[in-house]
Amino acid sequence: MSGAEKLKEKIVSEASKLAEQVVAEAKLRAEEIVAGARMQAEEKHQRILRQAHLQAEENRRRIRTIAELDARKEVLAAKVRTIENVFQQALTRLQALETAEFRAFILMMLVAAAEKGNEEIIVSARDRVRFTADLLADVNEALEKQGKQGKLFLSAQVREIQGGVILRSGEVEIDCSFDSILRMQRDQLEPEVAAVLFG
Repeated sequence: MSGAEKLKEKIVSEASKLAEQVVAEAKLRAEEIVAGARMQAEEKHQRILRQAHLQAEENRRRIRTIAELDARKEVLAAKVRTIENVFQQALTRLQALETAEFRAFILMMLVAAAEKGNEEIIVSARDRVRFTADLLADVNEALEKQGKQGKLFLSAQVREIQGGVILRSGEVEIDCSFDSILRMQRDQLEPEVAAVLFG
């Protein structure tokens, strides 16, 4: 073999070795890049899973909180309706008092509410028949015993009230209607009613 061929063979051999080395290094680098990319992809995948888990947990917590708030609102609304119903029933029972109970209640109320004892009594059209001359006489007698004038009288005027009376003296009116009494006492009575109902 001539010197030129030997040189050529040596160059080809060296080039081949260099090419193999470059290919091997490229292959190794490619494997490192792929491994790094896989690791990054796995880390990203795990991070996304963690974020998704945290987001799902946050969503569950939020949904649970909203559900609990809604449940509390419903319970509160039910309690408010129940208390409202109790006060409505109390008004209905006051309106439905039997004659003897009505007389006793009205007598007590008028004696307590009359300031001078000469006021005008205004009632509803429905209750007008319940205010008999005997009832007025008993009320005025009780007022006289307290040192008041004892001259209450039934007005010709009627009002749209839900039982009870309105006492008028000139321009001044004292609202003793059943619904007004319950409304005025409600702030004081409501906590007691709630305690009895819901303990």
